[in-house]
Amino acid sequence: MLFKKIEICNVGPISSLGIELPKEGNAPKPLIIVGENGSGKSILLSHLVNTLIIGKQEVYEDVEIEKGKVFKYRSPNYIKSGEYYSFSSVEFESGEKVQEWQLSLSRSDFEEKLGYTPLKQEWNQIPAQENSHFAFSFRGNAGNTKKIFKQQCCLYFPVNRFEEPAWLNLENLNSKASYTDLKRISGYSNRDIICTSPLKKNINWLLDLIFDRQAFDIKTQQLNLPIQGQLNTHKIPVFAGYEGQSSNIYEAVLQVVRVILNEAGNIRFGVGTRQNRIISVMKDEQPWVPNLFQLSTGEVQLINLFISIIRDYDLSEGELNTLSDIKGIVIIDEIDAHLHAVHQKEVLPKLIKSFPNVQFIVTSHAPLFLLGMEQEFGEDGFEILNMPNGEKLAANDFSEFVAAYDAFKETASHREEIASEIKQHAKPVVFVEGDYDIRYLVKAADVLGKKDVLERIQLKDGVGFGNLDKIWKSYNNSISEVVPNKVVLLYDCDTNKHNSQKNRVFKRVLTTNEDSPISVGIENLFPKETIDRIEREKPQYIDFKEASSKRVRGVESSIPASKSVNKDEKGNMCNWLCENGTRDDFSRFIIAFDIIEEIING
Repeated sequence: MLFKKIEICNVGPISSLGIELPKEGNAPKPLIIVGENGSGKSILLSHLVNTLIIGKQEVYEDVEIEKGKVFKYRSPNYIKSGEYYSFSSVEFESGEKVQEWQLSLSRSDFEEKLGYTPLKQEWNQIPAQENSHFAFSFRGNAGNTKKIFKQQCCLYFPVNRFEEPAWLNLENLNSKASYTDLKRISGYSNRDIICTSPLKKNINWLLDLIFDRQAFDIKTQQLNLPIQGQLNTHKIPVFAGYEGQSSNIYEAVLQVVRVILNEAGNIRFGVGTRQNRIISVMKDEQPWVPNLFQLSTGEVQLINLFISIIRDYDLSEGELNTLSDIKGIVIIDEIDAHLHAVHQKEVLPKLIKSFPNVQFIVTSHAPLFLLGMEQEFGEDGFEILNMPNGEKLAANDFSEFVAAYDAFKETASHREEIASEIKQHAKPVVFVEGDYDIRYLVKAADVLGKKDVLERIQLKDGVGFGNLDKIWKSYNNSISEVVPNKVVLLYDCDTNKHNSQKNRVFKRVLTTNEDSPISVGIENLFPKETIDRIEREKPQYIDFKEASSKRVRGVESSIPASKSVNKDEKGNMCNWLCENGTRDDFSRFIIAFDIIEEIING
C-alpha cells in the first residue's frame, strides 16, 4: 500500500504541484526531490509524513502524535503570498486520502467577496462559516488502513536525525545492549514512524536477532560413531550451521553491513560478554570492527538508517527472509547529510537498490548522489523532481564532474595527477560560438597579457549560438545551483541575446563595436584599421556590397554599403590574423576578458 499521488496548491513557495509516484511494473521507483533552499522540499515531505501519522492513529494507540492532533501545523499563514487559499491531497494506492484546505476568509465570505471558487469537487465539503477543513478516509476503509501499517514498514527520517559519536564519553562507548521489551497488547505497534535517534533500539533488536539465531536456528546432522566391540553405532548430533527465519534476517543485515563497509569476504557479528554487550564485526574469525556502532558518523548513520528499515518490517506482520521481501514507505530528508563523497555516490545508491520493494522518497543537495543513482539504476530506474514546480530532471547534467571524480579514486601513486585533474575540472567553463572564437581569444590573450585568465578557465567550442541556447536551456533550472563550477555562455554581438544569470550559469553578450565595418561574428571586435589592412593585403578575405536602394509599395529606402568576411575564407583569415595580428588589432578583445574576469572573480 504505497503512496499513489500528491497534490499541493498555494502552500509556501509551491503554486501548483502534482506528483504521480513513479513505479516500474509493481515495484516503486526511488523519487529524489531537489531544489534550492526554501523551494518547498520539506513542505512536500511534511504532507506525506502527516498522512502516515493520521493513518497510524486510526490503527494503533502508541503513536508519536496524540490522537486527534497532527504532525504538521495548519494555518492560513502558510498560504502562498498573494493567494487566498491553499489545498493539499495525499492518496494511497488503496484509495485512502488525506486532504486539507486553508482559506484566508470563511468559505461564504470567500465566494461572496472574491467571486470565484477553486475548481475542485472537495470545495463544497468546507463548512460555509469555516476557513479550514481537514478530511481523511481511513475510518471508512479500516482493512486497507491496517494493511498500510501492519504489513509494511512506514518510516520518516528527519534532517535532525543524529547519534552521539561513540568517542563522546566512556559511558556512551560501552553502553550495554539489552533484549527488546515489547508490549504484546492489542493496539500497540512497538514501532515509530519518526526516526531521529534509533541507535539504542537497533542495538537491542540486533542482539535479539543474534540470540534467536543461536537459540532456535541451530542445524544439526547425525554422525554415526562405531562402538568398540559392537556392531551397532552411536548417533551423535553435530553442528551443521544455522537455518531459519532469524538466520535469514541475520544474513540480510550482514548484506547491508557488507555494502557499507565495502567488504565481500567472510564476516559475521560478534557479541561481547554480559558485562559489556557491544556488537562487533568479525572477519575470518578475527576481531575486525570492535564496535559496530563505533564507526564514523556517516557509516553509523547508514547502518542505523537501513537496519531501522529491516527492524521495522520485522516488527510488522509481513514475512521477512530477504531484503526484497521488505515492503513499505521510507521518507528521508537530506539523505546525503553527514556522508562522505564515496558514501554519497557509491554506497547509498547500492543500499537503496537492495530494497527494491520499498518506496523511497528523499530530498538531496548532492550531485554525486544523483550521479551514483544513475550509475546504479540507469536513467529510467528512478526520478528526480525539481521543486517548487515538480519538473523532471536528469542526473547526467552533472557529467562535467564525473571525470574528476573518477580520477580522485586512483591510487596514491598518482596523487599529483589527480590533484591536477580535479583542479582542472574545478575551473569555470566558458563556451564560445566556434573554434575561430577560441583561436582569436588565445591570440588576444598572448598580445594583451591575459594568458593568466585563460589558465583559470576551460575554453570550450559551443558549436554555434544555437547550441549555446540549448546549453542555457539545460541549465535553466535548479541544476544551475549545484553544478561543480561556473558556466559562462559567451555570445557574439549579432545574436540578439541579453545578459542573464541562473545561479552559477551566466549568459553574456559581447558589445557591438560600432566602428567596425564587419557587423556580425566575433570579427566585429576588429577595428576599421585592421579590416582596411586585410583588404589591402588579403582582399579575398573581405566581401564588399555597394550601397543600393529599393522601393517597396512606393516607399524608397537606401541600403548602406556593407562588408563581411567571406564564409569560405574565415579559416584563412583567422590563420593570418593569429600569425600577423598585433596588440592594436586585438585591443577590443579586452571586452571578453573583462567579462570572464568579472564572473570568475565574483
